[in-house]
Amino acid sequence: MEYKVRKLSINDIKNLNSIYLYLENHPKCLKSLFENTRGQCNHHATKIGALDQREARGSTAGTVIWRGQQKLSKLSTEHPDLDILLHSFMTEHNPEFNYKSVYITKNCKSRPHRDSGNSTSSIIVSMGDHEGGALCIDEGDGRNQVFTIRKYSLEFDGRKYLHWTQDFVGTRYSLIYFN
Repeated sequence: MEYKVRKLSINDIKNLNSIYLYLENHPKCLKSLFENTRGQCNHHATKIGALDQREARGSTAGTVIWRGQQKLSKLSTEHPDLDILLHSFMTEHNPEFNYKSVYITKNCKSRPHRDSGNSTSSIIVSMGDHEGGALCIDEGDGRNQVFTIRKYSLEFDGRKYLHWTQDFVGTRYSLIYFN
């Protein structure tokens, strides 16, 4: 399997703490995945099991495709300061990584899925006051890799590998940078 694990630096952790504080101070910026997907065809939220999780929240920052056109997401339009924080983290953490969007989740435990909308690999990291919540990846042949993404980021191709979130307790945010 192709993946890159990168330890978070002190500055990375400071940047993630700034994102965490922003999200905690603006709780309505992330939509209820449960409510947002009811009666709608939100394929990804359905695929990851968000319909079963009343407390799960999430939204996409950066660029989104809406009605066949690429545009700035509603989250980015309404919260430009959050975009700056998200960009600062990735610029410091991995300046060579190109991304157009950041999927942000809160307290979402994804079930096994593949990412169908990504065009390249993605980088995922978690933050918050939680225990557990590692990312599991099925390498095939009955082998699973478990990655602690709280002190490390993980770059991998979610289109190729089935992946999911382990159980966790507490408040867990994840940031998924992708194209």
